[in-house]
Amino acid sequence: MELFECIDTRKTIRKYTDYIPTDDEIKRIINSARLAPSAINAQNWRFIAVLNQDVKHKMAEAISDKYDEITKNLDEETKGRVLSYKGHSTFFENAPVVVVCVEIEAPKFMGGVLEQAGYSKEAISKMRPDSYLLSMGGAVENMILSANALGLSSCWMVAPVLAHDEIKTILNFAENEKITTLLAIGKPYSENPNKPPKKDLSEVMQIIK
Repeated sequence: MELFECIDTRKTIRKYTDYIPTDDEIKRIINSARLAPSAINAQNWRFIAVLNQDVKHKMAEAISDKYDEITKNLDEETKGRVLSYKGHSTFFENAPVVVVCVEIEAPKFMGGVLEQAGYSKEAISKMRPDSYLLSMGGAVENMILSANALGLSSCWMVAPVLAHDEIKTILNFAENEKITTLLAIGKPYSENPNKPPKKDLSEVMQIIK
């Protein structure tokens, strides 16, 4: 698939067929993440493709329980709004593949320098966006586009990370590893899924000459 066609046709999909991507397809998708740029070329990441249904069920169950824990003491209106996200956070249980994206702790040189220089945490957050998290975003986008090029679809998920510690225990990750996001992958259930509207280019672009 031509690059711009791949970008233009990408859609977020939450319902998939029973088709299970091959090992070669999964490797190709994750290899595209490996090739993404990373801050100071740290490459401090791992990508775990979960196909095992029992493991996916345990992860979804942990997230569901976390929602119940979070909403336990909320007023009814807020509770209802929060719980409406539960289904959108656990549907990956029925996705053929879930890629768990893991950041491995790495040193942050400039952040420490700015702290020593006396800048507040608020100032540092403006001056130094989380470069490792941005790197992970680039890796995930590579996987999304690679999946589309292979005729697969995906959904980039952050809400499941609410159950970070529980998922980390289920997958037996090391202490210095942090789950940043999940990516559900499979063949789309519908041949022509809806695509939500995007802002016009004129709304988001400015050229300064």
